[in-house]
Amino acid sequence: MSYTPAWPNSQFAKPVLNQIIALIQRDQASAIAIVNPSLAPINEFHKGPGVRTALPWLTVSVDSLTFAADVLGTRQSLSRIVLTLDVGQYDQEMGQDNAQDYARVLDMVITTASETDWERPLAISLETVPSGLTAPSAAGSIKEIFIESHHYEVVTVDEIQTPLLRASLNLAFTLEEA
Repeated sequence: MSYTPAWPNSQFAKPVLNQIIALIQRDQASAIAIVNPSLAPINEFHKGPGVRTALPWLTVSVDSLTFAADVLGTRQSLSRIVLTLDVGQYDQEMGQDNAQDYARVLDMVITTASETDWERPLAISLETVPSGLTAPSAAGSIKEIFIESHHYEVVTVDEIQTPLLRASLNLAFTLEEA
């Protein structure tokens, strides 16, 4: 008897991470122009921790993934995703302002993305996507996108002498996959 997966089309949060990065890469210039034109564009996009080589530094990661009971042959899940942006600034007053402005930029990009933005391949520049094009979740599988919170803190990292301001956005994505 051959193996038959229960949920062969479920991709969970992986495609969502790539769509988020692609959307930010595509739309950040427009959002920065509205929020604070003096902000530098985000050029460092990562899915995990690493040595900061340039700031601002954005990490996009899955915090948790929970599932609902099987309903009519679909698998419903709630993906909690965290956008963590480290912002460097010698002047901590300006750093705090910039961290809040970057959080607003990220919030704006996510909340203004259309349904089709989450369902169609987008151009992306990221090491883990060598094709340069995202492979999004199936059409109609993303049911809700919700920004739960913004969180700010001062952090220190080994490779940088001055404290950094960290803005974290907590997102919730409800998916229903076959």
